[in-house]
Amino acid sequence: MTKNDKYKPTVAEKKLLEVLINPENIGKTVTEICNLAGISRNKYYQALEKEEFSNLVNETTMDLVTAKAGSVLNAAYKYAMKEKGFQDRKMILTIAGIYVDKTQTELSGGIEVSNPYEGLTEEELRKLASRDG
Repeated sequence: MTKNDKYKPTVAEKKLLEVLINPENIGKTVTEICNLAGISRNKYYQALEKEEFSNLVNETTMDLVTAKAGSVLNAAYKYAMKEKGFQDRKMILTIAGIYVDKTQTELSGGIEVSNPYEGLTEEELRKLASRDG
């Protein structure tokens, strides 16, 4: 699909999109969402099976979150100055793509370290050190 062929949702999909991106509807059942959108469950599942519609929902949601990120960060900063806890802000920053958890990397294998001075006597080491200085 090119930019000129941009996906155009149906009337039912537009109603569903409005309900899905409304934060007040998070956690509602499929039946409740369908009732709010005025569509059947069948239309709901048909819409979500379309990759283009799912992408539209995701992109629109991310646009809304990103647009509000500045306000959220300011509110989070003010809250952080007074309260303890950070999980709510961490979640918002993660969704906005601003925060990523640290990862720990484990390495396997070994490193061979050779000591070119191994086996030299103390006297030989002193001679080498006096030449370098």
